[in-house]
Amino acid sequence: MLKKEFDAANAMYPFPVVLVTTHDGKGKHNIITVAWTTNVSRNAPCIGLSMGSGKLSFQNIQNSREFVVNIPGHNLLEQVDFCGESHGEEVDKFAATGLTAQKASTVGAKLIKQCPINLECMLKEIYRIEGANLIIGQIRKVHMDPTILDEQQKIDYHKLDPIVYAQKTYYRVGKAQQKRGFSKHDQ
Repeated sequence: MLKKEFDAANAMYPFPVVLVTTHDGKGKHNIITVAWTTNVSRNAPCIGLSMGSGKLSFQNIQNSREFVVNIPGHNLLEQVDFCGESHGEEVDKFAATGLTAQKASTVGAKLIKQCPINLECMLKEIYRIEGANLIIGQIRKVHMDPTILDEQQKIDYHKLDPIVYAQKTYYRVGKAQQKRGFSKHDQ
């Protein structure tokens, strides 16, 4: 059977959903939902985010050169959707969602208390690509709620219950199948 052929399109799904917090340097903070995210470096831990130039959060990141990536669980799905569907120029998303802003250790952007993982980031680079921007942030501090950690102090993804996104739909992460390297048999 032949595969069906399509024109160029985004087909890399699903993506983790995060809430990115930013500030304007004058005391106004914003939250934006971002689903196009990835790790980009291990030795100097960096994260990549895709965001449009017209977004308030993008302007804040350009000006302040810092942001926080907050990883929510499914218990925050309604707030996540609201922050993605509302504009920071029109509404205080912290007040509207009831999310709690907490002081970060190294950046002026706020942590979201209800998110079990918070990554404080300094802007490393912005790559402009055909109407979008790939924002690279170097992770400076990581905050994790101990209730999502296993006995080895690693993230237990069932406890975290992260939100993933594909084709305008939110999903849950399924059951773990195998550990990396399972195909390599004893030799």
